Amino acid sequence: MKILFIAHRIPCPPNKGEKIRAFNIIKYLAKRHEIYVATLVDSRRDLTYAKNVHIPCKRFEYAYINSGLKKPLCLRAFLKKRPISACYFYERRLQKAVDSIIEREDPDVIFCSSSPTAEYVFRSKALKESPKAPLLLMDLIDVDSKKWSEYAKKTGFPLNLIYALEGRFLGKYEKKVLECFQHVFLTSMCEAKLLEGGPYPNLHVMGNGVDIAFFNPAYIPSIKRPKGPVLVFTGAMDYYPNVDGVLWFANTVYPRIKERFKDCTFFIVGGNPAPSIRVLHGKLGIYVTGFVDDVRDYLAIADLCVAPLRIARGIQNKVLEAMAMGKPVVATPESAEGIEAIRGEELMVAGDEGAFLNSVVRLLTHQDEAKKMGERARARIESDYTWENRLSVLDVLLTFAPNCVHNAAPVDLS
Repeated sequence: MKILFIAHRIPCPPNKGEKIRAFNIIKYLAKRHEIYVATLVDSRRDLTYAKNVHIPCKRFEYAYINSGLKKPLCLRAFLKKRPISACYFYERRLQKAVDSIIEREDPDVIFCSSSPTAEYVFRSKALKESPKAPLLLMDLIDVDSKKWSEYAKKTGFPLNLIYALEGRFLGKYEKKVLECFQHVFLTSMCEAKLLEGGPYPNLHVMGNGVDIAFFNPAYIPSIKRPKGPVLVFTGAMDYYPNVDGVLWFANTVYPRIKERFKDCTFFIVGGNPAPSIRVLHGKLGIYVTGFVDDVRDYLAIADLCVAPLRIARGIQNKVLEAMAMGKPVVATPESAEGIEAIRGEELMVAGDEGAFLNSVVRLLTHQDEAKKMGERARARIESDYTWENRLSVLDVLLTFAPNCVHNAAPVDLS
């Protein structure tokens, strides 16, 4: 079967949520089908990594986004009562590539990753003129409209107004996607419950997984481990929930941990650290690494990993990856949402400053308990969180795709 996969960001390197998910879905589908990838690139460094990390596909098309130029221009979308994200991630050059693939390859399936990529279906002239209607699949991943609405509550003017409008207009856009695509995916049932206007019979839960061969406790790090306890956080450090969570932990919880463990080190690992994160570097044994080639180096030297997010959507890959590496994890309820693990045995969940502090101190003090938690965490990942396990729903849907009659026609929202 021929599948056109449209991604709003190039899935290489697979170092942040939606890119990890897209990369592994492509790998999974490529074992059984012909994959044609069309994607956007907002960092030339990512394109360099894509040449080193093989994306298994028959054809690879991309277009650049000039983020500095495009962000202010996309504010005009609000005048048409449309979400900024759909405007930001739309490029005419990529639309031409998408239409070229549709015309030449006549795909059986179009798989869109993240809601803004629906725009390439809605605006496709080739799809409107095609005698065959391919099966339309959309991976919403998370209910992003709710994320923006939460941002609006946490920020001041004028960002709160922009975020509130984005949440409202994106919510309407998500409903249009649910009307036009035959099958729509979210990472968890918790996310599915956030959608208004349901139930939606075409909505499926398809959780995140982990490459358990790659994230493995046997991995030998290439960096030297410092003396004393080591705490690690991993995640894109220009992403608001990560920034907010790390600042809360670094400024309120970590100093009290440092009082108990004076030689403790805290690594903040992730690309594009915000200025508020960069200023933490060098204070109280905090190291802000910026982008790293292999996050496993830091996970491998960690005594435990922290996931202090106070705003979160979907399943956190950072938590699954740490668990896969056999590390005990202390997470807020928001970070642990949707993860099927026994609290207190496979994953430590702490809802406030005091509970978070006590959990970290307990695991650093009782190393045998921490080790057993890490081992149980790894076992849970091996049992329930392989990508093969999580993506198997696609096999069921695609098995019957060639015999289905697809009625959803593209809708021009321009």
